[in-house]
Amino acid sequence: MMIRGLSYQRGIFFMGKTHIACSYHDKGRLVTWIKPYETKTVLIMAKQIILSMPLWFKAVVLAWIALVFVPKLPFLIEWNGLPFYTLFYLMFGTHFMFPNSLRKYHGAEHKVFSDRGVKRRGRLYRIKKAAITNRFCSTNIVVIYFLSVISLCIIFLAAGLQVTDALMYSSYAALLFIPLLQFVMRGKIAGFKWLQQFILTISYWLQEKITTAEPEHKHLICALQSYRTLAKEEFPEHLAARKVMKKKEGKHMAIVDVTVIPIGTETPSVSQYVAEIQNVLSSYEDKITYELTPMSTLIEGELPVLFEVIQAIHEVPFKHGLKRVATNIRIDDRRDKESTMQSKRASVEARMKQQPNDSIK
Repeated sequence: MMIRGLSYQRGIFFMGKTHIACSYHDKGRLVTWIKPYETKTVLIMAKQIILSMPLWFKAVVLAWIALVFVPKLPFLIEWNGLPFYTLFYLMFGTHFMFPNSLRKYHGAEHKVFSDRGVKRRGRLYRIKKAAITNRFCSTNIVVIYFLSVISLCIIFLAAGLQVTDALMYSSYAALLFIPLLQFVMRGKIAGFKWLQQFILTISYWLQEKITTAEPEHKHLICALQSYRTLAKEEFPEHLAARKVMKKKEGKHMAIVDVTVIPIGTETPSVSQYVAEIQNVLSSYEDKITYELTPMSTLIEGELPVLFEVIQAIHEVPFKHGLKRVATNIRIDDRRDKESTMQSKRASVEARMKQQPNDSIK
């Protein structure tokens, strides 16, 4: 399975073999799309990334580019500007000045990659605990490039070149080392485990201290949504829980009465949240039975599944930018006999049909 991630200021892209999926926040709302992996989609990605950059970040990039090209215009001859190879320093060096929001999305992207379980909202608390470092992060390329520049520059200086020439040759030549050392990082070349470990040590430190930050709930939801959108299209088998072979036994069903109360909404109406919760429940229709009532929702299923479903519907208001949600839960778990919503109603209806003089047993 080939999948790559790319975080930016407002969200996360996940790229597979044939599709690109994206989830991002727009005015507090999570938006998701998936498109074919083609030039048009890449241009859409570039537009989203550029428009999301903070003003100071754009100013730094534009100023750097101007210092490279403007002084080289014919009417300016006093200073030749920054050398062309410093554009590589800008390209790779932007890793060291990620805005804080981007760092959090980057951290969420890494945690989704690091988690070894099924990527679903019911496991969000475990995904949050996953490693924030990624063995194949693009930070590796940054480390490889600048280590190569430093190493080659030392070699060129030892060979007698001037500092400016040594720096220029090493800056260009270092580009050739990136694909070579990428093979080393993937273990494709034997005997260089020490180099692999050295690069990873630096990369992990940079990832933890500079290029990522501990994600908030909304960043994790964004990463999970983007990943699952791509997975549904390209590798849906990875979204199915692994079945554990065990002795056959009857299903034990429980019933929960759930009320999700979003706090801090702009209007008294909460019907939009209720409607979305019903959509979430519909995705579990093969595992649960549910019924919407005027005051709450009744859900019937196996207890582990019910807890997963409760977690999923509890997250719905948070997706819309709310900061507080109160969820009331009542569980009816009967172990002496099978109990379902239908059987409980049937029992009451049978009692109602009894003669008035029958005693209640």
